[in-house]
Amino acid sequence: MAEVYDRWHKTFPKEGEAECPEHKGKVPSADHGKGKRWQLRYRDPFGKQRKENYDRKVDAEAAGAAIDNDLRQGKYVDPTAAKKTLKAYAREWLDDATAGIGTVDAYKGIVRNHIEPHLGHLEMRVLNRPSLIQSWVKKLQGAGLEASTIGLVNSVLSAMLDAAVEDGLLPKNPCKSSSVKLPSKPKRKIIPWSLDRVHAVNAALPHRFQCGGKLAFGCGLRQGEVFGFDEDELDFDRGVVHINQQIKLVRSTMVFAPPKGNRLRTVPLSDQLTAAIKAHMKEYPTVAVTLPWIKPDGEPRTYRLLFTDEQGRAYHRSVFNQYVWKGALAGAGVIPPREKGSPRYAAAPDDGMHAYRHAYASVLLDAGESIKALSEYLGHSDAGFTLCTYTHLMPNSESRTRRAMDAAFTRAGTDAATAAPPSPEGTPGTTASSAVCPACALAA
Repeated sequence: MAEVYDRWHKTFPKEGEAECPEHKGKVPSADHGKGKRWQLRYRDPFGKQRKENYDRKVDAEAAGAAIDNDLRQGKYVDPTAAKKTLKAYAREWLDDATAGIGTVDAYKGIVRNHIEPHLGHLEMRVLNRPSLIQSWVKKLQGAGLEASTIGLVNSVLSAMLDAAVEDGLLPKNPCKSSSVKLPSKPKRKIIPWSLDRVHAVNAALPHRFQCGGKLAFGCGLRQGEVFGFDEDELDFDRGVVHINQQIKLVRSTMVFAPPKGNRLRTVPLSDQLTAAIKAHMKEYPTVAVTLPWIKPDGEPRTYRLLFTDEQGRAYHRSVFNQYVWKGALAGAGVIPPREKGSPRYAAAPDDGMHAYRHAYASVLLDAGESIKALSEYLGHSDAGFTLCTYTHLMPNSESRTRRAMDAAFTRAGTDAATAAPPSPEGTPGTTASSAVCPACALAA
């Protein structure tokens, strides 16, 4: 509980000490006449004693009542720490982040480019105003950022301010206020490749990687999971593959790492894909590749990879995408051929290797596979995300709707044809003795 003390006078004077000439009955302290007279003392939620000085007793008492109320409601804000700037707090938050190196690097770029220039100079205690956040969002829009990018940037700031609330620097997170409106993101439905396109692109890949394309499509694997696929992940006896690692780029260095979200999983392996993998392994034996684990300076790990380049090295994502993958897209007619003299192909933002996963999902859903099973096979952390992503593909909804309505109309016509003819003496379809009273019919 907050209490107010008189700094200028002793609470427990010693015997024989002279009274204060200005305040009869009180003994002056060593601080008499120095600074503000009234001191508010209390303990914060962490048990640390806090002190604040005021000129007037009434102001100290009012502040104490407010602090007691905030402590009871869990809204207490550390007045000293809250003077720290957002820039300083952001550096601490990033240093303590436990996400992967690549994710933390992305956070640092967002903070450096989109948060610090606008809000970094402000003290934490003033960041509790939703209007301030809304103004910042408007500035990001004015800078030409897309709605999806603004949403990502806001999510990073919101995570940071959530931590600030827990640290007692803010009473609440202003990013979560209902008055903060983010620009709406256009909802784009995924349009999966047709099977003809899947096979055409796969046929246009280099022969040594065609089985890699089949594995990506046949098991819904991510590109990095195909690149890091080890022979020990094959279980021909059970007819499954185990997805235990991937290859990813961390600060331009290739590393082995767990699958995205640490979602180790087991995926069914079809008979035809099994035959294709066995044929590939016979023609292109697995190669032992050693890379660091998780981070560039991580411990070396060695896996025998099914898919490597002509030099027996693991595929580098950037090189593969620009030359091998886009070359296959051009060969299949998905993008135009590379112009003469140009080192690069045309952009293909919607036709990356991830298109194999979307095609895999569409095939399974059209065959009646459940969302829960598909979510497990794809390595999603939440079946709800899978449903939101692919709900429009379940299962060939337009054709099934047409068939269902055709069946309904057909049955309606059949029922009408076989119905009894109207009775001439009463209500149609009834005898005179069984006719229903209109009033009873209304009541029914």
